[in-house]
Amino acid sequence: MDGRIIVRRYLNLEHGRLDKVVALVLHQTDSSTAQQTFNSYISSQHGAHFLVDKNGQIYQTASLLMRCYHVGKHIRSKCLEIDKPSCDSAAMAKMLAMSFSNHVKAIDAHERAKSYPLRYPVNGDSIGIEIVGRSIDDKTYEKITSEQNTSVQWLTGELYSHFSISSSDVYRHPEVSYKNRGEAASAVWK
Repeated sequence: MDGRIIVRRYLNLEHGRLDKVVALVLHQTDSSTAQQTFNSYISSQHGAHFLVDKNGQIYQTASLLMRCYHVGKHIRSKCLEIDKPSCDSAAMAKMLAMSFSNHVKAIDAHERAKSYPLRYPVNGDSIGIEIVGRSIDDKTYEKITSEQNTSVQWLTGELYSHFSISSSDVYRHPEVSYKNRGEAASAVWK
């Protein structure tokens, strides 16, 4: 990609081919340092394609040709979050009447039957970007540094060109999946 990126690839994060990229998903690591994240990647199957350290250094941790498990097990309903009138109201009402865990599973299955951009991105069509930063509580994450935001803006710009996507195709992890709502809240990519 560029000399601003250090390749530090973890093959255990790669899970099959990534044939098409339609979006980017921004995450925060819930760790204090890049090294803590690297340590967790050694034994994990979950991770992202890139990691942005607090000083702005960008690491590529997985191939852009390979899928990473970064989105989460279940995705949210994009129509419920963004455009309720576009939802199949009868189907949604039935799913929302279920217990929480059952409606999460039902909505996930319903959404995955759609194609992007009618649904949120999934592991099979998105690139994950982790930003080093700890969770403070169940609603808040550590503020992203200005160096990290500068690097995120540069990296997303490069990925827009490479994959023919735009800033409207970038999502924070809690928008897409059931995560701490504060994750990547202070990320700037536009």
